Amino acid sequence: MLSFDEYMKQSDDSKLKNFMDTLAISNRKPTYYVNWDKVYNNSDKYEYELNALNFLIGKDNIENEATKVFTEHPELLKVMPALIASREADLDVLKIDDEADFSFYNVNFKKIDDTKITEYVDFLSEAGVLNFIQKHAKKSLVDYVYGVEVGIDSNGRKNRSGKQNEEILEINLKKLVKGTNLEWGTQVTADEIKARWNLDVPIDKSTRIYDGVVYNPDNKGITIIETNFYGSGGSKLKSVAGEFTELQALFNTEATETDIRFVWISDGKVGWTTAKKPMAAAFTHIPHIINLAMVDAGYLEAIVKK
Repeated sequence: MLSFDEYMKQSDDSKLKNFMDTLAISNRKPTYYVNWDKVYNNSDKYEYELNALNFLIGKDNIENEATKVFTEHPELLKVMPALIASREADLDVLKIDDEADFSFYNVNFKKIDDTKITEYVDFLSEAGVLNFIQKHAKKSLVDYVYGVEVGIDSNGRKNRSGKQNEEILEINLKKLVKGTNLEWGTQVTADEIKARWNLDVPIDKSTRIYDGVVYNPDNKGITIIETNFYGSGGSKLKSVAGEFTELQALFNTEATETDIRFVWISDGKVGWTTAKKPMAAAFTHIPHIINLAMVDAGYLEAIVKK
């Protein structure tokens, strides 16, 4: 890979080519796939109730047995949303009768109404829960809910991808400042920058939180960092490229009293291969667009210390 100085001497087109050629195929660490702490917490809080409901596994007349159990222990109903993979406990349900007429009814597992046990059992029967417990559950509903929670947690992977890049940035910043007088922070606002270093940083919106900042006491400069990773294409890439182009322009025109170096660390071979044009446009306006390989090669350190 080129040195940082060699990279910066290139034309925008050549810089873009180097950027595209060194994009990463993934930012997914092993922790990306399942948030086990969340799975354990959501499963363990119902362990007592689920073990009590193991009594129903394999019962022949399960609707009658369930009615008896819930009549005597209505509090056991509160675990039912977990069995149907629902984060919602207060459910509005559509009913279609034999005449194709539509109506709605409510089933509230958050505030159990012990006068409506029959309605709860009917819902669980129609939802397939009782059939599952009777014919397909083997030994433990606790183990089943662990599986459900893993499945629900997979929906959070999209958000975890962004978090992964923020974690990678934090690792790189800690490495960068080690043994130096550089100061740093993550998820920092302009107000926090002002309070900590007495530097004025213009903002494009009141909700702006920068992924990372590094302050260099030697040159009084502050490096502001945004980071993201795109494992797939879409309109988001074009909008982000435009957003950060405008942010660079804001720093250029309004940061007259502060030495600001804006760095956009972006990666994702699949994503940016589908959105090369907006990235090419961004390269003509943002001097410091780098990827993770370039960070590893010392580009970020060079920007901070120059």
